[in-house]
Amino acid sequence: MCNKIKVIVNDLKKTKGQKVTFNNVVVGAGNSSAAIKKAKLKGHGIIANDKNGKLIQIVNGHRYGKKEVDAVVAKLLQ
Repeated sequence: MCNKIKVIVNDLKKTKGQKVTFNNVVVGAGNSSAAIKKAKLKGHGIIANDKNGKLIQIVNGHRYGKKEVDAVVAKLLQ
C-alpha cells in the first residue's frame, strides 16, 4: 500500500475504527492474492467487505485518494 493511502487509512482508523475494521495489506502478503482474485480486482486497490465477509465494493488501481476512500467507508457504514 502506498504511503498516501496508508496515511488516509490510519487517519480513518482513529475516527471510524470502532465501526470499521481496516486492514492495510501488501499485495502478495498472506492470502491477498486469493482475495484479489475472488474480488476480481485488477491487481491492487480497495476490497471492502461487510462484517459477514460479503463483498460490498472494490476500487481498482492506484489512482484514488481520500474522497474515494471516504465514499467506500460511508458505504460500509450504511
